[in-house]
Amino acid sequence: MFTYLRCDACGLVRLADPPDDLGKFYPAAYYDLPSRQRLAKIAGRDAFKIDLVRRFSKPGRLLEIGPAFGVFAYQAKQAGYGVSAIEMDARCCDYLAKELQIDVRQSDAPERAIQGFAPQDVIALWHVIEHLPDPWTLLRAAAANLRPGGILVIATPNPLAWQFGVMGALWPHVDAPRHLYLLRSATVADFVRPLGLSCIHTTTDDEDARSWNRFGWQRLLMNACPGKWTQRAAFVAGWALSAAMSPLDRRPGAGSAYTLVLRKDA
Repeated sequence: MFTYLRCDACGLVRLADPPDDLGKFYPAAYYDLPSRQRLAKIAGRDAFKIDLVRRFSKPGRLLEIGPAFGVFAYQAKQAGYGVSAIEMDARCCDYLAKELQIDVRQSDAPERAIQGFAPQDVIALWHVIEHLPDPWTLLRAAAANLRPGGILVIATPNPLAWQFGVMGALWPHVDAPRHLYLLRSATVADFVRPLGLSCIHTTTDDEDARSWNRFGWQRLLMNACPGKWTQRAAFVAGWALSAAMSPLDRRPGAGSAYTLVLRKDA
């Protein structure tokens, strides 16, 4: 049992007492390394992330923090970006270096590791910031590392999601204890403004958010259904339920995740 606290003033949600050893909550099966061919197929079906980055940035230096086995890193490299990465999992680091020839540093403290990289044109955190013990220090380090005009892209669960209000502690995106913080997009934007970053795009209704909306309903039912076959049935039922709930999930600001693009002042 884990306890989360919510700030009434800013809406921040945080884990009250994180375990001393969070690593044991990330078993080897957490990352299922694909073949190079399968990675290319996954990347081809999931192009909205690189499409978003290309809307706001020309190819240049790009640093991804927490890439896992590198779907987005692969996309970015194919799009002409010079890609580097910071990843805590040793197996993923080996995969990124050998299969994708990406400059990757293994670290569970990206706020320190980022200081070893040259200034970047893009820094991307796709569903990573919620896992960090100190997101504030990372945001400061990222702002310092960006070139003028560079962008910081963050996607993370939305604590203002309609699902969260309905499901409460059962909301799958709480993901205790791996998710240490749930941050409002406005909280992040307000924090980085004095660091020279301005919000140029935010949404809770992109492909990322819609996929997490669906995941929320599916996982809610699957968590209540032990057993292989009942879980399969719950997966299908969750898909249907997510379609029915889509008009509510897709209201402005109500999606299960948000994507935020912040630009550093020129």
